[in-house]
Amino acid sequence: MNKYFNGLLYVDSHDSLVRVLQSWRLWILGAIIGTLLATALYTVAPPPYRARATVVVDQNLEGAWEFGSRQLFYFLGREARKLEEVAWSDETMQMVADQVGDVTVRELREEILLLSQPEDGAWHFFAEDRNPDRAELIAATWATVFHHQVIDGIEISAELEQMRNEVKEVLRRNPDLSEVDIANLINRISPTLFETKGISPYIEVSLAQTQDLELSRRVPISVYILMGSSIGACGSALLALLMLRAKEKDAFLVD
Repeated sequence: MNKYFNGLLYVDSHDSLVRVLQSWRLWILGAIIGTLLATALYTVAPPPYRARATVVVDQNLEGAWEFGSRQLFYFLGREARKLEEVAWSDETMQMVADQVGDVTVRELREEILLLSQPEDGAWHFFAEDRNPDRAELIAATWATVFHHQVIDGIEISAELEQMRNEVKEVLRRNPDLSEVDIANLINRISPTLFETKGISPYIEVSLAQTQDLELSRRVPISVYILMGSSIGACGSALLALLMLRAKEKDAFLVD
């Protein structure tokens, strides 16, 4: 039904919309065209490969926390954040860049590397690149460097803890030590204190997978097909509706 309102032409869209919705062949044709175009795009310009390396992180909560379970989640989150900082630290990134070659720290952080949600268990280190072999190399290198960095931090933390206990024992046995002697004891700890990364000595890490890594496209072809078919179907319906509205408008003006 066509009608005028305040001198402007309006076309009742109800009948047009019903006709478009009932044209199921049009929807199928649009979906097929969209699928073909999406598949062609995936073939011509596929997304980069994504490789995944794995490091197992065990917080050993039962040994690290002795005062019940109320603060376990806080402890776990705090230690996970420390390890995450190690994974993304300048030192770690620079070591990865040096070992891989032909890549910058900025590119690693902003374009190539991804880290799964840190937790107590498997940590997944992802790397993306157009070359599948290079993607595997970067992911494996990142996981290996992270593992070495954490091991170094654990050893330093354990050494520092031992030195602290020794100092406490000396102070317990010699409560009348002079300020000079106490300062000398503190100076023994200071160099190690500056080297520590704050990693708990109770943490254990192990390399789970750095060879024959899981490799896939960043975006699977099924996503391309789904998006292409959806856009094609909706686009064809919208185009048909616009054409039908324009045809009805022309017919009204002629009348």
